[in-house]
Amino acid sequence: MIGFERQRQMFAAQFEPRGDGFVYRKHTVGEPIEVSAAQRDRYIAAFEKFTRQGFWAIVACASLLLAVLVAYSFTTGTEVPDTVFYAAFAVMFAVYVVGYQRAWNLPSRELNGRR
Repeated sequence: MIGFERQRQMFAAQFEPRGDGFVYRKHTVGEPIEVSAAQRDRYIAAFEKFTRQGFWAIVACASLLLAVLVAYSFTTGTEVPDTVFYAAFAVMFAVYVVGYQRAWNLPSRELNGRR
């Protein structure tokens, strides 16, 4: 998917080639930290894995949530309040955003204190 590739490119842009390795700069403007090509590849692969798995997890959770809410409505003969629907999706999205931020900041966390 195009979105996955664009996210990967944005993440990979934090790594600039330098000599035999790379320099990591958080958000492309942070302090430069030397990393090997293997480390760079590992960080990019981990980020790409999260974005793909996270996307499909959101799709699966949204489908399951929708099915549960529809089943509840049919079983009880009542409508699920909109606030419950929106709150459930907001919580699901918030969990994804926290995970995304953790994946994006993985190099920064692991390389903290290293120059």
